[in-house]
Amino acid sequence: MKRSDSKPAPVYMDYAATTPLDPAVMAAMQPYYTHNFGNASSVHSLGRSVRGAIEESRERIAAYLHAKPEEIIFTSGATEANNLACNLLGAQEHLITSSIEHKAVLEPVKVLEACGVQVTRLVPDLETGSLTRCQIADAVGPDTRMISVMYVNNETGAVTPLEEISTLRDEHDLLLHTDAAQAAAWLPLNVDQLGVDLMSLSAHKMYGPKGAGLLYVRDRVQLIPQILGGSQERGRRGGTENVAAVIGMAAAMGLIEKNRDTHAARIRQLRQDLQAQLLAAIGDQLVISTPTNAAPHILSVAFKPANGHPMDGEMLLLNMDLEGVYASAGSACTSGAITPSHVLLELGIPEVTARASLRLSLGRPTGAEDIRRTVDCIDKVVRHMQARRQHEG
Repeated sequence: MKRSDSKPAPVYMDYAATTPLDPAVMAAMQPYYTHNFGNASSVHSLGRSVRGAIEESRERIAAYLHAKPEEIIFTSGATEANNLACNLLGAQEHLITSSIEHKAVLEPVKVLEACGVQVTRLVPDLETGSLTRCQIADAVGPDTRMISVMYVNNETGAVTPLEEISTLRDEHDLLLHTDAAQAAAWLPLNVDQLGVDLMSLSAHKMYGPKGAGLLYVRDRVQLIPQILGGSQERGRRGGTENVAAVIGMAAAMGLIEKNRDTHAARIRQLRQDLQAQLLAAIGDQLVISTPTNAAPHILSVAFKPANGHPMDGEMLLLNMDLEGVYASAGSACTSGAITPSHVLLELGIPEVTARASLRLSLGRPTGAEDIRRTVDCIDKVVRHMQARRQHEG
């Protein structure tokens, strides 16, 4: 039998950055790239057919969220949805958020603050990695209009207790917004149960297409459009609809609803195995930033300096890439930056350690062999880098 010299397939441990398109989602999208290509605003039968497909997708998605179809606004992704939600705020109104939000919230909030919006950025509880109801309650004032907190932190996997926080919404007549991009594939998205008024989602985090997302907007909320020049989405988001992406997002959400809890339990166990094996291999040099009650798929680790020598986080990732394991340093949206993660710094991780961080994120295709290879790779790379630094003095 002829021996194969080919390398094993790479191990993908970056599902929090993006997920592969499910073949069933691709099949659902394909007709809308070819023969069913009409503009949904056209009055002829081809346009009406496409309009019907969009509205059917809206109804399906609304059902998954336990929302009304008219409460769903299709966007290009969670970043646009976050911006659209934040733009509800006007001068002198007060926003409460956390210091570890995704930059898709933090950056528009900076602009709003410069325009007169009052902003309170709360540091999360260091044990849970998220804000508590008590923290937010203490920050609520007479001008507070909105609370914006992510459902699942994209770097640590910490889960925000939205149901507890939502009681403040009713007590003080506030709006509660959440970026739920990292929660979509793993946790329930019932908007009434969570008690949210606005929710941002992105299709490519749940085995759907890139460039597709939505903002759920409870019907009592009046949005201010930020993309003008068209009457699409009931006048709330102008521009010809990305029809195939809308169809794909609905198909993806339908697939993740199937056996979600079973998949989540399996991935949670694999993440726990990954953490245990890394601790056994690396020892006290390893810092775990993911809390015990985190979402199933994310493990955030960082490396303390060894014998006075800091670990080079960029070289760590590059060497892992050469070994065939793909991961990221915190958010994929900030990859390439030399600054340490703002999330880890806010959680009290020293800068020299935060610069050597890894976000290892699992997906439905992840198996036990992927965990073993990832641990072997990290152990090998860390030992090699440490030996080299000691040799260089």
